[in-house]
Amino acid sequence: MSRRLLMSIPAAVLALSCSEDPTGPESALCATQHGLEVCVDRPEYEPRQTVTVTSRNVSGARIFKDSCAIKPVGVTNLEVEFEASYNPTLHCGRGATRSDIIQHMVELEPGDSTRETVTLPFFSFQGWYRVNVWLLDAEGNLAVDTPATSGIFQVFPSVRN
Repeated sequence: MSRRLLMSIPAAVLALSCSEDPTGPESALCATQHGLEVCVDRPEYEPRQTVTVTSRNVSGARIFKDSCAIKPVGVTNLEVEFEASYNPTLHCGRGATRSDIIQHMVELEPGDSTRETVTLPFFSFQGWYRVNVWLLDAEGNLAVDTPATSGIFQVFPSVRN
């Protein structure tokens, strides 16, 4: 009960706030970097739950999104940097090649959006999370060396665990 009461204050702030800063405020569900707005569907999850991620091209140019490397990343302290390591084997398999990456990348024209889901791991720790989405060039190379990220959300242990 106390967790739900404490979460009602950030939920109220969420309704009133919007930020492009990927590290705050912790109640913003969307963030924009590199011309890609990345949003999650809820401010709070439990381990093993599915996060719906919406990515929208807000730039004036075509963007290629890597579907192989989308990943939720978390920290237990917002003063710590979120992980930003690129790993296309996450969703395209251990032996993922450039042709696999190109086959799975999603082209977004200006204004286009996509929706996909990622599942939080069973052993997700309690903390703050965001989803990393990597951008590619037309040849399947990283377009930038940092991901576009969602806004920050929280993960709490399940009462069923």
